[in-house]
Amino acid sequence: MQQIELENDYREAYYRAKCFKGIFTHDISNLFQIISNSIELCGTLLKDEMNIEDILDYFELIGQQLNRGKKLINNIRSLSQIEEYEMPLEPIEVLNTLRNAIKFTREGFPRKKVDIKIVSEHEILYVMANELLVDIFENLFMNSINYNKNELVQITVCVSDVEENYKGFVKLEFKDNGLGIEDFQKEKIFQGMQYQGRLSKGMGIGLSLVAKLIELCGGRISVEDRVIGDYTQGTNFILMIPKPTFRDNNQIIWSEV
Repeated sequence: MQQIELENDYREAYYRAKCFKGIFTHDISNLFQIISNSIELCGTLLKDEMNIEDILDYFELIGQQLNRGKKLINNIRSLSQIEEYEMPLEPIEVLNTLRNAIKFTREGFPRKKVDIKIVSEHEILYVMANELLVDIFENLFMNSINYNKNELVQITVCVSDVEENYKGFVKLEFKDNGLGIEDFQKEKIFQGMQYQGRLSKGMGIGLSLVAKLIELCGGRISVEDRVIGDYTQGTNFILMIPKPTFRDNNQIIWSEV
């Protein structure tokens, strides 16, 4: 039994190292290439005494790539940390966190036409989570934008209060009009360490991080077609996150109905 456990640990470490190698060789290389090209073009524009606004556009692009690099490093750091220990949970307000994630996402794609809507019958909803909840939402938004060829990216987040097995959950559905995910890929996209497919280069680490964080919250994540039976119409990422219950003595426990 111990031999099997050791083999599993070595295998997981191998997949993790392979995943990190893929991220740095692909994504970081691309970031540096874009920054290098932008700097070169800025130099050319300065020599030709071009309009200052054209040069500022390239500086904006450089800033975007640096922010992407920082986000990538933070994702990897977060993923490596949560492999080692479980972080404490606390009540987090969902809708305000969603609004912050939307703000961060739009700042990261200033030239992309993105329409993000929140549909909820509630003004305030709490879940048991941590400060990384905003990263979960932002990763899902970024995934919907990066894998979308439409001129206008449309994302609708449907938020509802549901009960399941005598426990309360907040259900969040992230519906987009992107490329969609074929059925054979749906079960693999959250397995960032092992999966070497469509989402393994860059966003794969984000989705595996999302899945891990949701798991630590006692919830789960799944994906289905936005239009059932037609994956080309976009995706629907479904999050189920447990709610806290507030007692008279201010003690917080898992929600029970």
